[in-house]
Amino acid sequence: MAASFRKRLNAWRRSTAFVPYAEAGAFGRELELWLAQIERELLPKDPAAALELAEAFIQSDGLFLERTDDSNGAIGAALGAGCVLWLKAAARCEAPPDQWPDRLLRLARDDGYGAREDLLLHANLLLDEAAMRQLVARFEVELRGVLAAARDRQDSRLPVEVFTVSEPLTLLSRALRDPDVQVRAVQMYSPEPNPLQKAEFARAYLDCGRAEVALDWLQGSWGPHEGERQSLLAQSLERLGRLGEAASIRRQIFKRSLSVTDLHHWLEDLAVPEQPAAVAQARKLALEHPDPADAALLLLDIREDAAAEAALVSGVQRLDGGAYYTLPELARTLEERSLMKGATAVYRALLTDLLARAHAKAYPYGAQYWMRLAAIAAAQPDLWPLEPHATFVETVRAAHARKARFWQCVKEAEMRGAGDE
Repeated sequence: MAASFRKRLNAWRRSTAFVPYAEAGAFGRELELWLAQIERELLPKDPAAALELAEAFIQSDGLFLERTDDSNGAIGAALGAGCVLWLKAAARCEAPPDQWPDRLLRLARDDGYGAREDLLLHANLLLDEAAMRQLVARFEVELRGVLAAARDRQDSRLPVEVFTVSEPLTLLSRALRDPDVQVRAVQMYSPEPNPLQKAEFARAYLDCGRAEVALDWLQGSWGPHEGERQSLLAQSLERLGRLGEAASIRRQIFKRSLSVTDLHHWLEDLAVPEQPAAVAQARKLALEHPDPADAALLLLDIREDAAAEAALVSGVQRLDGGAYYTLPELARTLEERSLMKGATAVYRALLTDLLARAHAKAYPYGAQYWMRLAAIAAAQPDLWPLEPHATFVETVRAAHARKARFWQCVKEAEMRGAGDE
């Protein structure tokens, strides 16, 4: 069984074929399936063989990453799973416990691609607390040495080695669920932590259920990062049961962002009798908001459908068609609720922006918008106060007649539609 698994690994290692972005996800899933099979089939029978395979897999990280476009992180995730398998296999091997810390460190330090963090992040799968504390002590001694050497050189800049040593301490602090380790490490080279460091501390303490300590790091203003401080402050107060104070902060956050998520956070901190007044205030702010898409998203969430459609129709000239992360989903929601004028305004904004930018790769999406606009117009010809569909079509054809690729996509979409019928 082990030989069969090794044969597959060697085939991957020998391959020189480049894996493009479009195929990287499937390759990552293939690697993770291989690891899962080892854990399920081989590990219970022969932990040492599983450990050997996991270690060979981890040491192949460069071969995998250098021939793959891993922009989506699929290969990195598989390598992380390999690290976890190594820890589980090592824990089941019959070997002196004192050999594992050094062996683990050797494998973790030989990380040229930043793909082996899980070895320390999940070190608790193999090492007991005492062994992890000993590793922490070793890294702290090393960090002090690096800083002392920099002072001796009278170098005001922090050497790269500082971060090379402090990062393992952060990972071990998470494995131990002890943020104090991370705080000590950072304060060795940054006695007055900046807002980003304070935010990391607060999140770490919240993750460990120590909201009262997180609160200590959230005092005073953080300047440009004040929004993040207030969000973490509200979370800390919520964990401590101080909902009235949290609700006051959540209200201010919502008034700045007018996002649906922030509205929900605010409502969750309010008593039920107070929620209708908050929703009414949200409606008022949405109606005054200059961005019709953001206003519509909020109004739809509080079931003010007619007001949402009115905001889009009246503000059609202000719609940002480049907001393709949110507008397509907004258009689909509007269609589902039979708000066809609002959907038309959104689809037109998307299509107009796409064609104006001549974004050829997105033309298939533009063809979909074109088809949806035609379908809506066929079902609801009266789109007033929006211009008639025929007028919009004529304008688009006149302005973009030379974009042959787009019109080819439209033709293909129309043929698919006719075939479906």
